[in-house]
Amino acid sequence: MLIDTTLLVNNPEIIKALLDGSMKRHGSVIRWAAGTENGGQIVRHLAETPGLTSKLMGIPFSPILGGTDVIGHGLTYHKLIGIEKTLSSVMRLTQIAAGASVLNLGVSIAGFAYMGYKLHQIQNTLGHIQQSMEAGFNRVEAGLNRIENSVITGFNRVEAGLNRIDNRLDTISGQLAYLYLLVEDSRQKQQSLAKAISHVHQAMLIKEIAALQAELNDRSRFPDESPREAIKTASRVRLFLSNQAMQATPELEAEIMLNVDVSIQGWAVATATEANLLLEIGKHQEAKELLAIEVPKFKQVAERWGDELISEENSYLSTAYRFTNSRFEKHITTERVERITEISTSDRALSPDQIRGKKTNVDVEFGMSYSSSKFDETWTHRQIAVAEYLDALSELAARLESLESFAQLCESRGVKSSRDILPGADTEPGLYIL
Repeated sequence: MLIDTTLLVNNPEIIKALLDGSMKRHGSVIRWAAGTENGGQIVRHLAETPGLTSKLMGIPFSPILGGTDVIGHGLTYHKLIGIEKTLSSVMRLTQIAAGASVLNLGVSIAGFAYMGYKLHQIQNTLGHIQQSMEAGFNRVEAGLNRIENSVITGFNRVEAGLNRIDNRLDTISGQLAYLYLLVEDSRQKQQSLAKAISHVHQAMLIKEIAALQAELNDRSRFPDESPREAIKTASRVRLFLSNQAMQATPELEAEIMLNVDVSIQGWAVATATEANLLLEIGKHQEAKELLAIEVPKFKQVAERWGDELISEENSYLSTAYRFTNSRFEKHITTERVERITEISTSDRALSPDQIRGKKTNVDVEFGMSYSSSKFDETWTHRQIAVAEYLDALSELAARLESLESFAQLCESRGVKSSRDILPGADTEPGLYIL
């Protein structure tokens, strides 16, 4: 290892700055916060040891409904890397959309195995969702009400009903899980989504995802082999999936969001794979050039979706800050709202006074007498799904942007391979700062 690395938990200066807000995590880097003397400048890069990366593959994600109250990915993650819950919160790690998990938080020499595993999860998730949509389902609440009304018929029947509901709740977490909330109120929408998943399998999307996954698995098994074929595959998949993502017109429709989300997650993995392979063989300039093209395109797509899904007919609610209202407090954290504002062109440049004004208008609107009927439970669930979807886009954009910064670090240090500055397999497990 050619540069000093330190466990994050062993650096009191950075921990203090994160806690007092003078530094912020953005993707895979720690930056000086806006408003400080060096606002926006990178302080350190985050890196994962192979041991930590391997453990992160299987940690659970919190269910979308009640996600802020359930022990899931965020709380498990902060225990794995050995940081306090308070620090995890200021690092914005307590609630991250499952879709963003296709990329590592920190750069890692075990990243190829990790990304291959996450692509495999996408394919499995599609199968589970398709089965659910074909079978059809009613709202979880409706099922619970039926169970409550049937208590007098005996505990055996109640227990069986609860098991079915528990299975449904178990499914509503992880990649693409927000789709359940978008179609819960309509059997027709469920059938349409099932057909859309069939079309995804029939189209080139899954074929390309599978090809990239195969290359990632091969790379993790034979890390010393030439990466030329893997680079070619990643490049082909990147070009195809980015084109699919950019062609789609943003719209709050489950079928469209499904296709775009699969494309976007695959695009992110393909881009990260190609860039990391180039960095491994010392092609730092080529990696920088690749990311200089892909990162702005990715951010542009994220902003298009952000602007469309945040837009509301009611102008007072046409802001990401509507998610700060008390009706969302059990499902959407403040850190998630902050990330979403980063891809909202109408929200991210607001002053503190303007933000307070937006929040006040939102609270007043939701307090109106007509709000309970106009903004009912179905509407609220769709908004929770929107927040999950946009959070993934924002975090993925930030992590790709961080990879661009890591490529610049490799070039500035003159290393022959990115592996030279990353924690090795024999390093104490944890999250390091470079």
